[in-house]
Amino acid sequence: MTEPLRKIDPVHIPGSFSPKLRPRVIELIRQQLQGKDTPRTDSISGESPYILHLPELHTIGWLNADAAGEPYPDLWSHVFGDFDIDGKFDSIPGKVQASGCYLGIFQGCREVPRLWEAIAWNCNFFLAVEVDDFSTVPEALMSRIFPSSQYAVFIAKGTPGEAYFNTWNYIQQEWFPASEYRFNEAGVFFINFTEESGPDDERFRAHLCVPVVKK
Repeated sequence: MTEPLRKIDPVHIPGSFSPKLRPRVIELIRQQLQGKDTPRTDSISGESPYILHLPELHTIGWLNADAAGEPYPDLWSHVFGDFDIDGKFDSIPGKVQASGCYLGIFQGCREVPRLWEAIAWNCNFFLAVEVDDFSTVPEALMSRIFPSSQYAVFIAKGTPGEAYFNTWNYIQQEWFPASEYRFNEAGVFFINFTEESGPDDERFRAHLCVPVVKK
């Protein structure tokens, strides 16, 4: 049996605000998940999910599609090699996230994607950073806004493949059936990659942000 979910009061967004005053999604996630009193569960090797209401997500990023509209067969080698995603992201003045921290956004999902399978990282995958404004969009990148939603935020730990599989299995097989929520197709599933999200590392740690709505 899992521990009770911790519910966070929704963020109240004023009718209008300047970009610099817009609530930052990344900060809202980090404020909750870095708390010392984060509850734990025996179901997976990480914390119980938090339920958060997150505002619109403003991003600049790169879509995993070549000139022919096909996904790159070696995604990470391309973006961190010839494409130099670090350099492009670091050149964005309005970037919220620290260097090396990214958002992996999976567009058009109807359920939590099977992240340990290569097909999940197809041409709908958008690697991005949160921004305060869209004044500077480097060449080969694009700006996108994703809708606000209520989210269940899970922490995946371990080597990436194992972390993704174990967390997916817990969400789909245990948490969703027992909870009062279902996947919100009007929202967008995304991964908040942190400083501890290096590839093929047993210390891998990432936040899986699942859009949810009451059943």
